[in-house]
Amino acid sequence: MVLDIVEFDEEALRQETEEVEIPPSGEVKLLAAQMLATMDAADGLGLAAPQVNRSERLFVVNLWGKYHVFINPVIERFSKDVGTEEEACLSLPGVFAKVRRPKMVWITYYDAAGKLYESRKFKRRDARVIQHEMDHLDGKLIVDYVSDFEFGE
Repeated sequence: MVLDIVEFDEEALRQETEEVEIPPSGEVKLLAAQMLATMDAADGLGLAAPQVNRSERLFVVNLWGKYHVFINPVIERFSKDVGTEEEACLSLPGVFAKVRRPKMVWITYYDAAGKLYESRKFKRRDARVIQHEMDHLDGKLIVDYVSDFEFGE
């Protein structure tokens, strides 16, 4: 089942999320599967629960053709090396923003089966996608990184 993706003016995109009970319930596993289907249908690289009007601390990503479910993720540390690249968002159709982010992250999270991954390292594009989705879990959008100067005001 494909879920509706909420857009910029929806309150759900600005709400912080709530931790998921571990092991994940059948409802959470179903939500993750529906989010993966929704992400695929929208041709996205990632999708966070707030983008489908849900409050769980959960996101899904497609990293080089492999699907990953991140439950209760915590970024343990960031690299000092940063880069700026253009990002898009399924909740902001037609909007592109140049966002400066660390090039590597170490993240602890649970997968849909409840398996714990501790300080797993992701780099380059994968790190960028994960940070983008983590922002959604904290009520932050790519437009929050854009200054007035970049808007040309």
